[in-house]
Amino acid sequence: MNTPYLYIILIAILALSIAIFQYIYQAKKLGKKEYAFAILRFLSLFLLGVLLLNPKFNQKTQRLIKPNLVVAIDNSNSILKLKQNTPVLQLLNAIKTSNLSQKFNIQYYRFGKNITPLDSLTFTETQTNISNVFKSLKSVYQNTNSPLLLVTDGNQTFGTDYVLQAQNYKQPIYPIVLGDSILKTDIKISHIQHNKYAFLGNEFPVEITLSYIGEKPISQILTVSKNKVKVFRKNISFSKNNNTKTVSFTLKANSVGKQYYTATITPLSSEKNTKNNTRNFSISVIDERTKVLLISSILHPDLGALKKAIESNKQRKVTLVKPTDNFNINAYQMVIVYQPNAQFKTVFEKIEKFQKNYFVITGLHTDWVFLNNVSSYYHKKAINQKQEYLSRKNDAFNLFQYDPLAFETFPPLQDYYGDLQLKKQVNTLLYQQIGRVETQTPLLSFFENANNRTALLTGEGIWKWRAKSFTNTQNFETFDVFIGKTVQFLASNTKKQRLVVDVKDEFYLGESRIDAQYFDKNYQFDANALVKATLVNVTTKQKIQYDFSNGKSNYILNLDNLSAGKYQYTVQVLNEGLAKKGSFEVLDFNIEAQFLNTNVIKLRQVAINPANKLYFSGNYKALFKDLEKNEQFKPVQKEEITQKSLIDWQYLLGIILLLLAIEWLLRKYNGLL
Repeated sequence: MNTPYLYIILIAILALSIAIFQYIYQAKKLGKKEYAFAILRFLSLFLLGVLLLNPKFNQKTQRLIKPNLVVAIDNSNSILKLKQNTPVLQLLNAIKTSNLSQKFNIQYYRFGKNITPLDSLTFTETQTNISNVFKSLKSVYQNTNSPLLLVTDGNQTFGTDYVLQAQNYKQPIYPIVLGDSILKTDIKISHIQHNKYAFLGNEFPVEITLSYIGEKPISQILTVSKNKVKVFRKNISFSKNNNTKTVSFTLKANSVGKQYYTATITPLSSEKNTKNNTRNFSISVIDERTKVLLISSILHPDLGALKKAIESNKQRKVTLVKPTDNFNINAYQMVIVYQPNAQFKTVFEKIEKFQKNYFVITGLHTDWVFLNNVSSYYHKKAINQKQEYLSRKNDAFNLFQYDPLAFETFPPLQDYYGDLQLKKQVNTLLYQQIGRVETQTPLLSFFENANNRTALLTGEGIWKWRAKSFTNTQNFETFDVFIGKTVQFLASNTKKQRLVVDVKDEFYLGESRIDAQYFDKNYQFDANALVKATLVNVTTKQKIQYDFSNGKSNYILNLDNLSAGKYQYTVQVLNEGLAKKGSFEVLDFNIEAQFLNTNVIKLRQVAINPANKLYFSGNYKALFKDLEKNEQFKPVQKEEITQKSLIDWQYLLGIILLLLAIEWLLRKYNGLL
């Protein structure tokens, strides 16, 4: 017998014994009222005892769980350009007022660059990433029965191929096509590939990709102009099957500074959208490049990763030498010393003599005894034991700005184990983490004095960081820019500045942004300053003032609503007398406005549902009917067992009080009190 039941029986025996003893055993005369009193006392004592015992019991409940219906709606500007905003709103209203809610729990989302729960539709987003819809929703609904209604025109501006993402999505997908399947005749400039930098007097390559949608063979003229003067011209022929052409040529860098160009393909007489026939681009012409000397006595994958990352900016050139080679260190703006040993004695003597900025990277081939002797910044008591170091970002780092990397996901670097002691003030960007143990020991740190700058990275394997960054972002650019910012800082002897402004030379419409950092007199980031920006449109002379918003470690100013044109900016910190000036250009290019047709071909490949059907927005009733009839989406009856405690039954205490009250009233009525 279960213990609770045994206790209940014992409580019943005890309560009955007390009731019999009080009202029957001691009674001089037995009558109906004595038995009534005994029963009342037994019940009140028994229930009170059971309540104090507080036994638990299982309660079964059954409920129907409806499948989810996930509705993801394209909120990008191309929907507005294709005049599909009204059909979208009509479709949304039809879903909300249909009988689908009786069969499904309907969840609404909107997407552009990112996907968010739907609150309203504006059709103003300047980027579309359809692949992100599948990535984000896959984890949310992976263990449920949740068909997806994808309401879009199928045009994506960035991200991975969404057809591949859809094939890995584990739920049925019903694309609802916005627009019609009739292709409209169009010719456009799809892409312009060029270097960001060129050297004065050199020629730089330009590659323009053109595409044509149409039935008849045509021949159009591609021109490239600079300051309204044509610098390139070529006739290009297209046909229905030969509808993509790539034109490669070179242009001369004749003057220093930012040079602006306009590429135009002559429009067709029947074209409705001619905005995509013109595209602007620019290039910065410089008269010298940053030269970096990379010194190593060993071969290692890190060397190739560093060289590729640094030279991704064509303004920089890396020369790889051995420490025993004959080289002129004065010909370089900075030196990278990779895993130094005794062979580097002359290298450090030259660095000291010419006050060169340098970057030391250590690892399992480093002679720490030698490095300790030549360094005045740090000392490590290394032992002959390998150690892996994970990285942890220091949010208070303030020497220069960089786009955040997912350092916590990067593989560990390897170095010898030992205590790293710092001899001078350091600014740490990354701390060492050993397993799950967070330390305050620098992994990547920077030092400054009156003569030069230096940095220390205690670990080899940075090539794995570059590979992991590619896995995270699908490109090397983020990591390469980070290395570039590091090199830029070390290659310069400019003194630390209290106001740092980071802004690109040019933006597309809807993408403008300025980042700034302000430091107090101790060069600590100050999050409480009033940072403002004044923008002047060079053409219209219109002046606009903005306030920066405060980020975690910087100030951010989003300028998504700026119209196309050239702007001069002044960023200032109020009451501090600090200001920075510069300029940038917003290009008259809205990528969402380049689409003239719905991408029916790709959406048909995405239609992964029981019938492999593709639906158009004007035929949504057929979709509703198919969903309502589909036996795959049935409610599931789920039985839930919950454990309840008797003490949770509040009315039981009420019954006990009622029994005691009745007993008391009867006793008083019979004169027994």
